[in-house]
Amino acid sequence: MSDELQTLQREIRELKNLEAIKTLKHKYFRAMTFNDHDMIKETLTEDVVTSYSDGEYVFEDREKLLTFLIDSHDPKAQVIAYWMAGMPEITLTSETTATGIWAMYHHFYSRAHEIVDEMFVYYDDEYRLEDGSWRISKTGYRRVINQILNRRDMPYKMKAPAWAVAQKG
Repeated sequence: MSDELQTLQREIRELKNLEAIKTLKHKYFRAMTFNDHDMIKETLTEDVVTSYSDGEYVFEDREKLLTFLIDSHDPKAQVIAYWMAGMPEITLTSETTATGIWAMYHHFYSRAHEIVDEMFVYYDDEYRLEDGSWRISKTGYRRVINQILNRRDMPYKMKAPAWAVAQKG
C-alpha cells in the first residue's frame, strides 16, 4: 500500500473519530435536557471522573454521578434545564483517547424557587474509545459567568410546559 493511501486512510479515520466525539457530546447534553438516564449512562465510561460547578460536585464513578443527576433534575421538582455547547477544540491523543474543550451555555429554571440560573462555562473533557464507541471518561467545567434571576422580582413572560407558566395560587 502506498504511503499516500495510508496517510489518507489515517486522516479519514481521524475525521470520523472527531465527528463521533462531537456527536457523543451532543448526545450527552440532549440526554441531560430530557432526563434520559439510560442515554446519559451510554455516553459515560464506568470509571468516569466529573467535576461540576468549579469542583463543587465531584464524582469518580458513573453510578454515583447518575444518582446525583437523577436527584437534581427530577421532573417532579418542576425544573426545566437545557445545555447548548459548541466551538469544540478536540485533540486525538492516541487511537483510543482524546481531549476536548467546549463552550457551553446552560439555562436552569426552578419553579419551586422561581429562579432562572444561567451560566456560560468551558468544559474540559477526556474521551476513551471502548468497544468501538467513544465515551466520556472525564468531564468538568470552569465558569466564565453565572447569573441568577429571581422571577418574582421582575416582569417575566415564558412559553413552556403549563406548570412552568401557570400562576401560583
